[in-house]
Amino acid sequence: MLFVDRNSQINGGLPTTTTIKNSATSNSLFSSESQFSSDNVLDDESTSFDTPDDPEIKSVLNKMEELNRTNEADIRSVTSKISSSSQAGRSSSPLPNGNNRYEELLPPRSNSLQPTVEDDEDFDLWTIWGNLVKSWELEWKRRPSCVKELARRGIPQHFRTIAWQLLSGANVKLLHENYSEYLRLSSPYEKAISRDIPRTFPKLDFFKDEGKGQQSLFNVMKAYSLHDREVGYCQGSSFIVGQLLLQMPEEEAFAVFVRLMENYRLRELYKPTMTELGLCMFQLEMMVQEQIPDLYMHFNNMGFDTSMYASSWFLTVFITTLPLDLANRIMDWFLVDGIDTIFRIALSILQQSRIDLLQLDMEGMLKYFQREVRSRYENDHELLFTIASRIHLNAKKMKKLEKEYLSKRTKDQEEAIELRRLRTENRLLRQRIDYLESESSALADRLVRGQVDLAQQADTCLNISHELNILRDINYDAHRRLEDAHQSIRELHMQKRRNLRDQEVQVDDISMIEHIHQLQQELIETHSKKADLESTVREHKQRINELESANKRFKECPPEGGVAAIQEELIRVKMREAESSLSLKEMRQKLAEFEQQWQAYMNLRGIQHFNQTRESAHSPPLSSHSVDEELEVIPPPPQEPCHSTNTLPTDQQQNNQQRKNTKTRLAKIATIIGAAVVGGGGNNLNEVNNGETLEGWNQRELEDNFIGLRIKEADTLAELKEMRQKLMEMETQNHVCTNQLKTSRR
Repeated sequence: MLFVDRNSQINGGLPTTTTIKNSATSNSLFSSESQFSSDNVLDDESTSFDTPDDPEIKSVLNKMEELNRTNEADIRSVTSKISSSSQAGRSSSPLPNGNNRYEELLPPRSNSLQPTVEDDEDFDLWTIWGNLVKSWELEWKRRPSCVKELARRGIPQHFRTIAWQLLSGANVKLLHENYSEYLRLSSPYEKAISRDIPRTFPKLDFFKDEGKGQQSLFNVMKAYSLHDREVGYCQGSSFIVGQLLLQMPEEEAFAVFVRLMENYRLRELYKPTMTELGLCMFQLEMMVQEQIPDLYMHFNNMGFDTSMYASSWFLTVFITTLPLDLANRIMDWFLVDGIDTIFRIALSILQQSRIDLLQLDMEGMLKYFQREVRSRYENDHELLFTIASRIHLNAKKMKKLEKEYLSKRTKDQEEAIELRRLRTENRLLRQRIDYLESESSALADRLVRGQVDLAQQADTCLNISHELNILRDINYDAHRRLEDAHQSIRELHMQKRRNLRDQEVQVDDISMIEHIHQLQQELIETHSKKADLESTVREHKQRINELESANKRFKECPPEGGVAAIQEELIRVKMREAESSLSLKEMRQKLAEFEQQWQAYMNLRGIQHFNQTRESAHSPPLSSHSVDEELEVIPPPPQEPCHSTNTLPTDQQQNNQQRKNTKTRLAKIATIIGAAVVGGGGNNLNEVNNGETLEGWNQRELEDNFIGLRIKEADTLAELKEMRQKLMEMETQNHVCTNQLKTSRR
């Protein structure tokens, strides 16, 4: 049976079709002219060539040989796959113990991993690998060391497809079935894969833009990201998949890549934590320190870390560092010995490049590993593998290094956890500091605003204090004038009492004179009653005329100095009364303003009970009508204003008592004045000097008017005092509320 598939080409060549011819006998070998392809397999499980003389069979064989020769001439063609190793084992018997056994064709092996005998031109590896692939399971069980030796020496290009599958154990149908299912799903890494695909082998035509290699690479990477969701997608893995796609179709490449990841520790390298990669870096660094100490010291002096040049070696198996054909040869060895191959190749490169690296700085070493290493081994492959095969890796030492690294990593992780905790605490503390700074700034702003408010209140208090001082001065002047008025009143009262005493004495003298005259008249009544009566009538008439003329003269003449002084004092008192009235109006206006401000403040703060307490403790504000009514009373001498509101009822009682006393005194004065006026109009005019009596009564009227003005002035001052008391009460309440507000803010 003939299977024909497409060929994948390394440099973008066209697919070709090849055939593989298998003999019917179990001991036959592939001829040297037989060629193998990765896409075409001839399975003679149901077909045998017992009659080679058949012309049809001969024609088919001739055509197949021509195609094989054509394929052999095309160096870009890629080998085809064989359907399965189990079918190959069933279709042919195991290699007999004869001269045709492939192990007999090998030269004697030394202790090294690679044969030490040069290749013989007549040595036909194609024949050996053809028989080996055909009976893979049996030969792998019988002689695994020989199979590994052949792989280390290098697998022929046309056999790499099937050999890599057999060495990795990727010939599992389940992986092929899963691959088709994965292609129908969507992966969260599709954007990252699409972004990295153009950077994978950009110089190869097979992977250039709009080439079929890019789509195949995308499919395989997407399928694996769904197959292993823990690893997902890593950029370095695309180079390994690209290398596999250059040798085999998508499904086989996916299966081989899965086996490489699972069985060759690549999956541990690609995990997000990359613990295995760090372990490999540590082991390589310790081996460099042990085997190449001078280079190790040079790296340390230059600060050239192992991960700066060796991480890509482990992640891509030297695909990005060495030429592609050399990377394929390394992959042959990698499939046999695993990750130890990378250590050997890495140490081999460092040993051969030691002299060059010791002369370079960090930048020069980076350029050397990126460019010079590739050109160094582009034409000389065997030297690299010869030195690598001589490098011995101590498994116990590697295990010890692994334990040492894991303990160190555990310690580093603990330190990292502690560092993260400290950083978290530091971040929280910084946030706390920022919060406290912002709060401090807010408090500072509030403090500044409070200081500004306090300064404004201090200015207001200063203005109020200034006004209060002015009012105190005015109050002091009013008190002084009031004292002067009271002193004048007391002097007038004393003068009045003296006048009354003089009048009583005069009345007593007149009574005695009358009694004497009466006695005389009684003695001479009988003699001179008529003459006396006539003379008395004449005298009385004459006296009346004189008094009337004197009264007229007194009315026409200006008042004397005493009366003029009293009138001037009366004018001054009226002026002071007008000034007091003006001051009283100003105080009323200020009191009204203070009450409005206080009411607005009380409405703003919502302190309703304070108004009730104030209304119950204090009398209502004085109106203009009540003030006018109280102008008729005489207040007591002014006292210093009291800041306590509890003494206000006592002051009101004293004012009421003083008003009653004043009204009583005024009533007495009015009675005295009326009696004097009535007595002046009677028949007793002959008992008192008429001129002195009229002048005395006019002076009394002026004094009474002056006393009335003094009384009005005293009432005005009393009202001014009450207004000042209310002002002090308002100031006291203002201070109390300000203190309450400050307490509530604190």
